[in-house]
Amino acid sequence: MATKVWLISHAANADLRAGVLATEAGSDEGVETALDARAIAAVEAWRTRWQALIAGSGDAARVLTSPAPVARASARAAGFDAQIEHALADTAFGAWAGCRLNDIAQHAPEALAAWTRDPSFQPPGGGESFDDVRKRVGAWLDALPEAENKDNAPVIAFTHASVIRAAVLHALGAPSATFRQLEIAPLSVTTLRRSAQGWVWVAATA
Repeated sequence: MATKVWLISHAANADLRAGVLATEAGSDEGVETALDARAIAAVEAWRTRWQALIAGSGDAARVLTSPAPVARASARAAGFDAQIEHALADTAFGAWAGCRLNDIAQHAPEALAAWTRDPSFQPPGGGESFDDVRKRVGAWLDALPEAENKDNAPVIAFTHASVIRAAVLHALGAPSATFRQLEIAPLSVTTLRRSAQGWVWVAATA
């Protein structure tokens, strides 16, 4: 039987809207304040459209989240009690973590340009390349247990655009160089299904 994975991109909070690259996730600190009023309203609208469909697609769904406060807060606001899965973490941005993209563009334009086109480029200070993200996300997907019957619960995962790009390209076996051709909007839903023939992308509709 098929294993189904729902990948949900977290809400756009103030940092994301300002183009601030994420810092590494810490403890529970920051989860309560990760979403501003605008983001909470967006999640509430999402919940009206999607929550029943996704939660009702199988019994006792396994709900996971990136360790990032914004992803955890998005899952909570959407009505899910999620378990942290570190494989779903956002890209590690190294020395760029917490910086605005506009500031990086001013101080390191060549490096930023390389990051936008080269999937093997690693941000300075120990950052991850897209290839690094794809490797860990692909390993996580392939390690998911096989569905045992037609009523098998899906996996619901609240995560980041970079992680979802990596998952889709892994499922399709597409080259990493196409990573910037995938646009993943906040609170978008991407569905993958694995059967005996491998992973496939499934268009999700509400």
